[in-house]
Amino acid sequence: MNRLSMSRLLLVARKEFMDLLRDRKSVFWALFAVAISGPLVIGILYFVMKSVTERIEKTVAPIVNAQFAPDLVRQFERRGIKVDADPKDYEARVKSGELDAVLVIDPNFAENLAQGRPAKITVVTESSRDRSAPIAARLASEVRRYGEQIGNERMLLRGVSPFVARPIQAEELDLATAEQRGARLLQVMSFYALFAGLMGAIAAALDVTAGERERQTLEPLLTTPVTTMELAIGKWLAVSGVNLLAVTMSLIGFAITLTLVPLGKLGVPFNFGLREFSGFMAVLIPFAFMVPAVLLVFGSTGKTAKEAQSSLSMGVSLVGLLPLMSFLRQSKAPWWDSWVPVNGQYAVLSKVLRAEPIPAAEWLAMVAVPIAVCAIAMLVFSKRLGDESLLAGR
Repeated sequence: MNRLSMSRLLLVARKEFMDLLRDRKSVFWALFAVAISGPLVIGILYFVMKSVTERIEKTVAPIVNAQFAPDLVRQFERRGIKVDADPKDYEARVKSGELDAVLVIDPNFAENLAQGRPAKITVVTESSRDRSAPIAARLASEVRRYGEQIGNERMLLRGVSPFVARPIQAEELDLATAEQRGARLLQVMSFYALFAGLMGAIAAALDVTAGERERQTLEPLLTTPVTTMELAIGKWLAVSGVNLLAVTMSLIGFAITLTLVPLGKLGVPFNFGLREFSGFMAVLIPFAFMVPAVLLVFGSTGKTAKEAQSSLSMGVSLVGLLPLMSFLRQSKAPWWDSWVPVNGQYAVLSKVLRAEPIPAAEWLAMVAVPIAVCAIAMLVFSKRLGDESLLAGR
């Protein structure tokens, strides 16, 4: 077996990289789409949260039979909730989404309340509509608050402490840090950072494999003194360079977006500074080299660029589901979790966002797994390049 020549290897990498950049417009839009997707989702998330916050602050309480509970109406108004008395066709309007929730006062409300019997208030809502949930929850909470207030006043009038009815005082101690609370809402960053590393190399990998076969430019390369391993590594380095650029642009987009979007004003304590950026890059740089190696193997199996693209798209879609293992898991992650490609990267990126300490074994996995995958993929890819059936279209 011929020894690898670094000069020939870099020459191939430079040639392939320049070929990839020959259609600069296509490369620009491909990288732009990958880089903008994550920040765009963060921006949409901010505006959705802002909209929900504003709707809760400006809550309107539609109340049917409001005349039977004047004290409740005054309580709502003191709490900054505007009352809309006796809305027409309220059930149909709630069903259609025109109203988020409606309070229906029982006609015997005042009588039952005066006689110490339970007074009924019905909260009418549509539980399948997510946008209605915050308003319905606030109205239900205000009704409970009003009921507790009446109960406390009754007990005090009878010379009984209100605490007698509450023998147990349950308190919640949240051990989550500010970063962890913010990261819980922005786990989407981990997914889209990996998404950039998955999608950023697809077009380039197809171009240097199935694309070259269609253009019939692969055979002249194989007739040069360059070995198949040097050719494989050169192509891999070129595609990895494009992928690394996509990942870097995506993270820069995240950093800029989180600087411009005032999440703190919405009660989301979140920080994506130098520490978080460095942690993401430490995980994603090996990942950005691992993905192209796998894509090149798949790209070399397709007879045409279209065929290879179909198989790659399906493979990437299935791989993209792996982070759901961490997201949906109800038990503690096993020790081998960080050694599963993609799933392990997602878990470590989430820890970076949460400012949790990351064991040395997990950092080792972030480097060792990509190295092992790249080594195996390069052996397979170089063997495929040396196979005559590759040029014969089989």
